[in-house]
Amino acid sequence: MTRSVLGIVAACTLLVATPLVAQENRAWPERAFVTFDVPLQPLNNNFSESLTFADTVRKAESVNFVADYASTRGALFDVGAGLRLAKNLGAGVAVSRFQRAGSGSFDLTVPNPIVANKPLDLTGSISGLRRNELGIHFQVLRAFPLGDRARVMLAGGPSVFQIRQDLVRSVQFDIMPGFTALTFDRAFIATAERTVVGFNVSGDITWALARHLGIGTVTRYSRAKATLDPGSQAGVSRAIETHAGGLHVGGGIRVLF
Repeated sequence: MTRSVLGIVAACTLLVATPLVAQENRAWPERAFVTFDVPLQPLNNNFSESLTFADTVRKAESVNFVADYASTRGALFDVGAGLRLAKNLGAGVAVSRFQRAGSGSFDLTVPNPIVANKPLDLTGSISGLRRNELGIHFQVLRAFPLGDRARVMLAGGPSVFQIRQDLVRSVQFDIMPGFTALTFDRAFIATAERTVVGFNVSGDITWALARHLGIGTVTRYSRAKATLDPGSQAGVSRAIETHAGGLHVGGGIRVLF
């Protein structure tokens, strides 16, 4: 009788313990999570514009304008959330915000008003060009176990970017006496806005420190091409190509529910 009771207790213990062990070792034990990260954007995101149009005085000659915009690298803020739907599969969304001020340079060539085929050249630099980029990343999630208290979360899906970028609309200059050179006066800046759709793929590693708290690292690559218009110049339409997103690498905290 005693052996039978002990056998029943042992069997019940095994039946109860098995799902508990499975629960502990499952790659995605919680129902949902929220992430707060501070990633870095290390790669270059510089771009340029090249514009040529006929001069209003010497119509047989052209005005050439080239502008180069330097990379705006640095830290950004990122918050995300995910919901487990079935086993180790789920859906999530992450929002990233990037704000930086960068610099630019330009090279302007204009025809000489009194001497044919002797163009005048002007170069200069401009600082304080702001770039604001908001990314909303929709994701399909798949979790994989990594030891007893850690996991890897792979994600991917479409991204929507809203871009605000300061661009050089035109340059004001003075002509030196004798029409021998140009001097830079000021640059007129226009803020171009555009919303574009791209993609994102990412990998997240989370270490659980407590039942509802963890730390983690995130590596995400997102990309979308945007065409910006700072406004027409001498009746010539402008289309400046740049890219949103990039490589984001960082870490932060995880709240588990």
